[in-house]
Amino acid sequence: MKYDYVFKLNCVELYKNGRWHETPEGIGQKNFRKRITTWVKIADLHGIDALKHPTTCTEYTVEERYALVARVLAGESQKKCYNKC
Repeated sequence: MKYDYVFKLNCVELYKNGRWHETPEGIGQKNFRKRITTWVKIADLHGIDALKHPTTCTEYTVEERYALVARVLAGESQKKCYNKC
């Protein structure tokens, strides 16, 4: 299920005020709350605009892709490599 930016923003604000947004129909409460905490972490790390859906795909040069693959092969997790981009 995809959520729009305004919905995510509302969920994050409620969470920071000590409340939870009502769980939508068709998703478990535990999974939905975990998703909200993930949105909060993303907003804290990268700013609230990071919750918006990307409008374009990121284009990487061959050298940048090679460097990312080399970091993963060296043992760094894909998630950490992505966050540092």
